[in-house]
Amino acid sequence: MKNLILLLLFVLNYSVYSQNNATDFTTEDCNGVMHNLFDSLDAGNIIVISWVMPCGPCATYTLPAYNAVQSFSLTHPGIVDFYLVDDYANTACASITNWASNYNMPIHTAFSSPVINMLDYGSLGMPKVVVIGGSSHTVFYNENDDKINYAAVEMAINNALNPAVISNTTMSEITIFPNPVSKTLNLDNGFLKNYDGLEIINIYGKTLEFYSFENTLHDLSNLKIDVSNLVNGTYFLNLINKQNKTVIKFVVLH
Repeated sequence: MKNLILLLLFVLNYSVYSQNNATDFTTEDCNGVMHNLFDSLDAGNIIVISWVMPCGPCATYTLPAYNAVQSFSLTHPGIVDFYLVDDYANTACASITNWASNYNMPIHTAFSSPVINMLDYGSLGMPKVVVIGGSSHTVFYNENDDKINYAAVEMAINNALNPAVISNTTMSEITIFPNPVSKTLNLDNGFLKNYDGLEIINIYGKTLEFYSFENTLHDLSNLKIDVSNLVNGTYFLNLINKQNKTVIKFVVLH
């Protein structure tokens, strides 16, 4: 009985780990090019994998992920890659690529290889989409079927592109809500008086707004910031003083 419990604990721990950390693979794509997942991630690429059974429903739920990847083609050329993988590696490469083209997904790297196993990421899906990035090989997104949506995949890619900034986020002193936010972002804590001001920056490091706390008439115990003019996406709130900078990530979702 004790051994059985230990085995169950191991399986549960492995399941949680496997869904939050990528599993490495080395295999050829449908053009005969060899790929190693961890090498690609360590080189700074973001990999979006979609396991599909080439059929209509799979196309319906894969397209949002595909379109999210393509939205980064101009701002991050060659960085975000879309891997289209046959779910059980029993479909010919020609069929996969033709299916993708027929459903307006021509820009992809196709695989029909059992080495890329969706079971490494928990439950099966038709399709299943994961977003992986960073030198820690982190899984930023993992969804199946009709739960896959454009905004969430785009947000996951943004998070994967900025792991260093996110990992340095400090939220111990300041509370922000709601997050995600659509109209008004609230900052709740008297610690704001310890800062000289704040700025809102986008994922490309551009400062969009700056607020100075010097001679301010605002109540710094509950500061409200209008973000209704920002488009959907990930942003960073930088609280600045002469000693340091506190970075808080927030998401705008209208």
